[in-house]
Amino acid sequence: MSLAGSVVGARASLPEVVQMDLPAPPWAALVRRLANRTMQRIVTSTMRSALRAEAAGPEALARYVAGQRRIHMRFDAPVLARVDAEAVRQAGPGAGLSAPPSPSEWFAPRAAEPRGFVFYVHGGSFIAERSPRITHLVARFAAAAQARVFAPSYRLAPEHPCPAAVDDIVAAWRWFQETWPEEPVVALAESAGAAILLAALQRARALGLPLPSGVVLLSPWADLSLQSWSVTAASLLGTTPYTMESLALVARFYLDGMSATDPVASPLFGAFDGFPPTLIHASRGDILYDDAVRLAEAIRAVGGDLTVRLWADETHVWERMGTPKARQSIELAADFIRRRLDAGTPVRG
Repeated sequence: MSLAGSVVGARASLPEVVQMDLPAPPWAALVRRLANRTMQRIVTSTMRSALRAEAAGPEALARYVAGQRRIHMRFDAPVLARVDAEAVRQAGPGAGLSAPPSPSEWFAPRAAEPRGFVFYVHGGSFIAERSPRITHLVARFAAAAQARVFAPSYRLAPEHPCPAAVDDIVAAWRWFQETWPEEPVVALAESAGAAILLAALQRARALGLPLPSGVVLLSPWADLSLQSWSVTAASLLGTTPYTMESLALVARFYLDGMSATDPVASPLFGAFDGFPPTLIHASRGDILYDDAVRLAEAIRAVGGDLTVRLWADETHVWERMGTPKARQSIELAADFIRRRLDAGTPVRG
């Protein structure tokens, strides 16, 4: 299926799909493609270094991963960090409450009294901590949604392959439900965080735990078997700075021998019956675009309440940027969060 075919198919089966903008003019697309080709060469070089480190043994791989994490934290940062201008970092859940099972951060809007919670699971290709740019994004959501954000960490691959991250988010979700059983909460994730969050919610439902009042997914990665056509097409056409090979490598680190179609790794192959209202924001220029389309189709196939908004040429998780379309996406997602929080209590799976 082509990218265009995916859009047509999505529109036919998903009446809630909204196309947010028009494609960029040809000259702008050409400039972006040239920039993406440059980034792809850098990504490919980095992946080759990773393979050489892996071949050299566990200690070499560990040193390589640690170095790449330092680079990620240094360079994935906003030009103007304004976390404290938009949200207040909080030390913990509050006086008299037990600590969550994994290291976590809390954010509250600076200019409003928080009403309800957002449960945030960060991306990072399963191997990286939440970067400064994504931390800034969390703060922007706290401010825009006027909600308190709980952002638990999880163990990272390759040291802790799947399902360690899912186990940690399930534990954090259980702790949250035990600590605030009647508080409305919306779950939010981007990129690889979406795979972890969705797998955790599928397991939470199987365990009889309540589900959130809503789910928001930004540029979700949901299929680690890389069957989505956009993974191949965007990589070859240069519409993305990422490559199919780079996704395959980090997926291998995360899977560590597990089947890529196991729902705990790729929740696209899991069940979505009884899921709460879900919002997906995606871009046709993203390498994971068809993951979003296929995920939407899976949710709608079981009658799920779903809204999908598509942008034409934005990059992967463009909400972390300081652009007008990033602000647009955040404001629309925050409005969905606010409406779901105001609707009331968690969904019983």
